[in-house]
Amino acid sequence: MLLLWLLVLSIPAVAADKLKIEKPDRVGRVIENQYFIADLSHRTIRGVEEDSGTLRALTYKPFGVTLLRTQHRMHWAPNLQRAGASSYKGIGTWHPVQTFQESHEGDVYVHRREGYLADYPEVKIEAEYRFLPDMPFFLFWSRMTVEKPLTVTLLRNNEMTMDPFFTHLAWPSRDGKQHITTFDDRKPLLDKEPIAADAPWVAFLNLDKGYGYGYIMLDSQATRTVKPDITISDGEGNGKYWSRHIISGDPTLLHPGDRFEERAAYVLFRVSKDDPLREFLEWQRRLRAKFVVPVKR
Repeated sequence: MLLLWLLVLSIPAVAADKLKIEKPDRVGRVIENQYFIADLSHRTIRGVEEDSGTLRALTYKPFGVTLLRTQHRMHWAPNLQRAGASSYKGIGTWHPVQTFQESHEGDVYVHRREGYLADYPEVKIEAEYRFLPDMPFFLFWSRMTVEKPLTVTLLRNNEMTMDPFFTHLAWPSRDGKQHITTFDDRKPLLDKEPIAADAPWVAFLNLDKGYGYGYIMLDSQATRTVKPDITISDGEGNGKYWSRHIISGDPTLLHPGDRFEERAAYVLFRVSKDDPLREFLEWQRRLRAKFVVPVKR
């Protein structure tokens, strides 16, 4: 069964802006359009070379700001942790990547990886970025397929971790109400009603500098879930990140054939103090309505 992404968004044809693609590494790439520079290149961390091809930094060109997490990759999931392990593993430290393919579909650049994390030979991982010219977003699809039984205490997707570039966060509650609050003020609100695991979007904002970054969920499927939710967390050095828990806490046996799949758009956008989410929610409306249709073949 091959899942194809059909681009059916009603947008004007674009020819002026072409993607610029640098190829410094076997898997790592640097992709640039008129809005951003996405850095997927290799790094050396604690003396160890790592070329996972996962997003490590994202420069929003109109504002001259480079979003990143100093000690880690910026894009950090999917990841998982087996019962008894001291920590989790995921695409942020995937090395070596066993299979790498890149291609162009029209003006769209496709960066696709698949294989197995060294500590998790039971689970096949597939991960695909799609970059478009003249658009302030990119697309990401991933699938984890269990091939041998294993017990996990954590399985996550949709995790972005960044240094303190933002002043506020925003999310929709289950009744559709929009919340915008500071990171300090979020806790009583989220203690009362955590962000739903199937929330259609979450965004981080800098109301002082006028930019934002968020995700728009396009599709997600999981054969099993345990205590699913979306968490907003604080990291070392006042870093901030969101992550979507699919399985958390209780040891959970995964069976061959279990699959965890997700599609999302990651959007850079302008923020105004009068209507901070206007531009982002317009992209949310357009993308969720028209952009990606899964097709089985």
